[in-house]
Order: sequence, then structure tokens, then C-alpha cells
Amino acid sequence: MILYQNGLIQLEYQPSTDILRVTLPNAQHIGLTELQRSLDTIAGYIQSYDVKNLLLNSSNTVLHDLDDTAYREMVVRFFTDLKRTRLQRIARIGTSSAAHEMRSAVLTSALEQEMITSFILESFPNEGVALQWLQEEK
Repeated sequence: MILYQNGLIQLEYQPSTDILRVTLPNAQHIGLTELQRSLDTIAGYIQSYDVKNLLLNSSNTVLHDLDDTAYREMVVRFFTDLKRTRLQRIARIGTSSAAHEMRSAVLTSALEQEMITSFILESFPNEGVALQWLQEEK
């Protein structure tokens, strides 16, 4: 069932598996403000629907032009919002850019330790493997 959609994102929720599917837009085309608004919307729906599993497809979300400070602030805000929910797992589908994936892995690993997140975040190369992980017994 589609919970929300606009020209940038679509939130599709499957109650039987308690998985919210989201594909993030290409940040180079929309800018940081719209990307942050999209992340805020995702966090709001996760809280409203008490979602436990998030499939976050960020394969198109290229942030090469975003400096490390702004990138960190955006992710910190998203993680802070998610800590207020009962989210348990995030399966993130990564980009094809090795440099971006390394940057993302270093930042999220540091933030998971600093913020003591209440959810597990794993990155995957494709949706099939990510869905399989989300549906595994915990």
C-alpha cells in the first residue's frame, strides 16, 4: 500500500512483513533541502505507522558535491529522528560509487557508535538480498 508519494519519493508499506520501501531521489538534481525534507517525511511515517523494517534504496542518491559537515548533519538528523521510533532494521541499497559507499560506511559506523542507535543498519548491493535480510528471523 502506498502511504505517501510526491515527485521525489514514494513510501510503500507492506503490513504483512512490516517493511517500508523507499527509493531516495538523486540529490544532485533536487538539492540538500529537498533531500532533508524527504528524510524527515520518511521518519515521520515510520513513527506514525510504527514500522520495524526499512528498505532504503539510495542507489541513485549521489552526494559528491556535498561537503562532509553537511552530509554528517543530514545523517545525524535522520538517525536522531529514527531513534524516536521503534525501527529495528534498515536495509540500505548502496550506490555503484565505491568512494560514496566508503564515505557512507565510515560515517554511519561512527554515528551508530556515538549515538547508540536502536536499529541495525546494513548495506546491500541489490534489493533482493536486502529484502531477504529484512525478512529473516531476528
